[in-house]
Amino acid sequence: MNPIAQVSQTTPTTGTEHSGRLMQLLVFVGILFGLAGATTAWADDAIEIERANWSNDRDRLTVRGKNAPNNATVTIRYGKIEDNGAELGTARADSDGDWTFRFTNPGPDPVPCDVTAQAGGNADDKNVRRAPDNCSNDGGGQPPPPVEPPPVAQDVSINSTSQNCGSADVSGNGVACNENAVGEQPIVGNTGDHTIVAINDLGMHCGDLDTRISSILPPFQVLLAQVIRKGAEPEILSPDQVELFYSAASNPTDPILSVDPNIDDVFRGLTADGSIYKTNFWDYPVPGGTYDAFYPAFNPFPPPAFDVTPLAGPPFNITYDVGLPVPNLENFYFSQELTAVTQNMPGILDPYVANAPQEIQEHLRDKPFFTSFPFGYVANDINWFEAAGPPFAAYDDAGRENPYPLVRVQATTNGDPPNPDGSNVVATVDTVLPISGEASCRNCHASSMDGNFGPVRTTDPEDELEAAGLPVVDSETDPLLIAGSVPVDVAVEWATDINVLRLHDLKHGDKYVPFCDGSVTPCPEYPPNERCTINAANPNGSPSCLTNQALVQNKPVVCQVCHYTPALDLAQLGPLAGEPGTIANGRNQIAHQSNSRVMHNHHGQFTELFPSIDPPQQDANGAITNQEDRLTALEQNCYQCHPGKNTQCMRGAMFNGGMVCSDCHGSLEQVGADFTGPLIGDSESEPVSPSNPGDFKLKGPAYPTLGDFYTDSRQPRVPWANEPGCGSCHTGDANDNAFTEDGQPMNVDVELAEVIVNKADVDKNVDNIRLRQAFRIGDVKATPIVPSNKRFAEPEVPEQFNGTPNNGAGNPKLYRVSTGHGGVMCEGCHGATHAEWPNGNPKANDNVTAMQLQGHTGTISDCTTCHVTSQLPDDTQDGPHGMHLVDDRRFWKEGHKDLAKRENSRPGGGTCGACHGSDHLGTVLSRAAADRSFNVESRNRTVAAGEPVACDLCHSLEKSFGG
Repeated sequence: MNPIAQVSQTTPTTGTEHSGRLMQLLVFVGILFGLAGATTAWADDAIEIERANWSNDRDRLTVRGKNAPNNATVTIRYGKIEDNGAELGTARADSDGDWTFRFTNPGPDPVPCDVTAQAGGNADDKNVRRAPDNCSNDGGGQPPPPVEPPPVAQDVSINSTSQNCGSADVSGNGVACNENAVGEQPIVGNTGDHTIVAINDLGMHCGDLDTRISSILPPFQVLLAQVIRKGAEPEILSPDQVELFYSAASNPTDPILSVDPNIDDVFRGLTADGSIYKTNFWDYPVPGGTYDAFYPAFNPFPPPAFDVTPLAGPPFNITYDVGLPVPNLENFYFSQELTAVTQNMPGILDPYVANAPQEIQEHLRDKPFFTSFPFGYVANDINWFEAAGPPFAAYDDAGRENPYPLVRVQATTNGDPPNPDGSNVVATVDTVLPISGEASCRNCHASSMDGNFGPVRTTDPEDELEAAGLPVVDSETDPLLIAGSVPVDVAVEWATDINVLRLHDLKHGDKYVPFCDGSVTPCPEYPPNERCTINAANPNGSPSCLTNQALVQNKPVVCQVCHYTPALDLAQLGPLAGEPGTIANGRNQIAHQSNSRVMHNHHGQFTELFPSIDPPQQDANGAITNQEDRLTALEQNCYQCHPGKNTQCMRGAMFNGGMVCSDCHGSLEQVGADFTGPLIGDSESEPVSPSNPGDFKLKGPAYPTLGDFYTDSRQPRVPWANEPGCGSCHTGDANDNAFTEDGQPMNVDVELAEVIVNKADVDKNVDNIRLRQAFRIGDVKATPIVPSNKRFAEPEVPEQFNGTPNNGAGNPKLYRVSTGHGGVMCEGCHGATHAEWPNGNPKANDNVTAMQLQGHTGTISDCTTCHVTSQLPDDTQDGPHGMHLVDDRRFWKEGHKDLAKRENSRPGGGTCGACHGSDHLGTVLSRAAADRSFNVESRNRTVAAGEPVACDLCHSLEKSFGG
């Protein structure tokens, strides 16, 4: 288990005092946690070999160590120290004395049994792990290989589908299974007394391919899971009853395995020197302190509390294969103590070789969601395990680009990690933790010289730099690409990032301000001699320029240090500003508009590059007649940044039904019209700027009459918080929805004209119940519809939590923090946001979870997944959304008769008609989730997956219902 850092505050408080203190401490404290019993990392300063490894299938010797003199040359020799063996080669230590040596393609002949590392007058030796039987410490006078450049990418260990099918055969013979593939934990499944539902929280996470110059998002995942003990009344288990672990898994039908490398370039993570690149996040932003800004630099709690920063040191020491620390706000909210954990990769003990299950560290009963904001609330009774921060990368262990790596989640009930044979594991399930490296600016900001590696959509940014006499960088100048130690895509991103920073400095540098906390308005300007100045004579700019920060000061830029985003606000502190060493620790967010606003609004003005996506147009049969144009616009619009053309971030049931991003979120301008801009329709209000710092448009003293986002047309949105939900399109059932009453269409033309009704599904089943757009036609804000019928909607935020008012009371909760039937998380049954089951490709990794849980794709609907159905009444309607038993003989044999008799006399067919329709002929809400067969009165009845179940499948409607 990873150590858990903890800080305690024991003063008792009342509920009201607790809430007020919480808000105050969140402002002053943020992420404050330490590591009990932390030890000094440096025991002595003698060089040390941490690991020496031989990989037979990769023909590679790897020697890794620490404590060399900073930036020194480390010499690697055959044998032990006293052997004074032949030289194998050299490596260069970094500024912290860490070093890695690789000898590969081909590896050394003979392979050494032992190796010695020597630098600065000190030496250390170590046995070579997995050395072959014919290893030798006699180098035979073999000349050393060329000196490799300093390593820039550590193996992020196992994060993909490569385990059971070995390495990539780059000679053109496809993917060959390998008997030496990394072992996986056994599949126990859910056939016993327990079931696991597990999912990622967003449907897609993004990470940079290169972080030397700038970083948009760190390698980061969130795995959510619940363990259910089956029964008539299933029980969701807590940490004192069950432990959960994750490790790498694979899918033998993974579509990436069928890709022909002769046609498609999938092995994009391979470097010219034959090694596999994952990420350089731990080599640049972490030691450079770039992400320290998102954690406060001091801890006001009394000893023995520890500060968390710098991240590249104790108590956490975020290094290779270790995720960023994530705070547990629930502990702070209830106990006024804040704990934090880091989640590791399963291969941290030995990348590409080990697959050690990692324990899911956190369990949350209730989850505070930006409680200090006007829209905030506590997501109550979520009751899930959460592994936040495992650092997945976009390339798998064979060097393939695969955004859909799988992990195997295992549950044990004896307090021990899983046995290798799975003998103490009570349930398993595999789930995708998606990660894409396509979130890059290269499509528009790469040099035109890099067009061979992907078309550059415009030369306008390049032309603007050249007009100012500033150099445009291309990938061929990347020293690491020249050295063969990074793939081409990484070098293209490196060059692109430099071009972006130079352009940003050129356009905005004279407006940069020092740290501004809003106490002085307008924010003070830099003195003229300190302002960012970049020109042909000084192409890297003056010290206050971003380009200078990255290229001269060796501090990679993270955009969100100045442009706030809730996505990186792990402590939910809100926008802050202050110098390093303060609570803001280098952030300068209140003088700048948010990341969402500057990105969406700025790029939205370039309509030729980012054309609008038209609303769906339907023919009489419900087919979308302009879908091809919409998909083309999608690739030119959202998918340029939200990955992407290869990743296909939106890939679930909504996409299957013809919906695209704008149908839920609106246009670029509407998404960008957030709380750091002017009030919508109010020409008097101003956006956040250095002259108007911190004036965030939320309810508050400055705007006493401003209402809620969902009800006030002036209130801008908050990214990541004011989002469409299931209920925005699934506005009710066949009897009661946003535009029908008692199953009949409203006779109010304006009501029908306000929404885009889905006429039919993809199988041409008549719909007229669900919507194709989550907001009303013509709504300037694209405000998500909030339905009155909550059958298929997220629950409302309660008025209060434990006596403390919820600021966002009455609003819909976010789908990703909502629970439903019996407390099961909504995503656990329906799939992650943007990837709701089923994925249209039956072989897709996304579908594996549902297949394992119930034997078919789609929403988890088979009751036996969690229930012992024989212990339930045969006529129950206590299932999710008011469902009856599914695929259960007792129900279709006898149980539904009484239901039908008592409901038929009610308007619209009562509860049965809500899904099966008032005419009993079925609707899109009664479609079979899988092929079903029934034997009724000695006759077989069948219904295909996707076919609405109607009463005349078995009955005569005339005899049964008199019509």
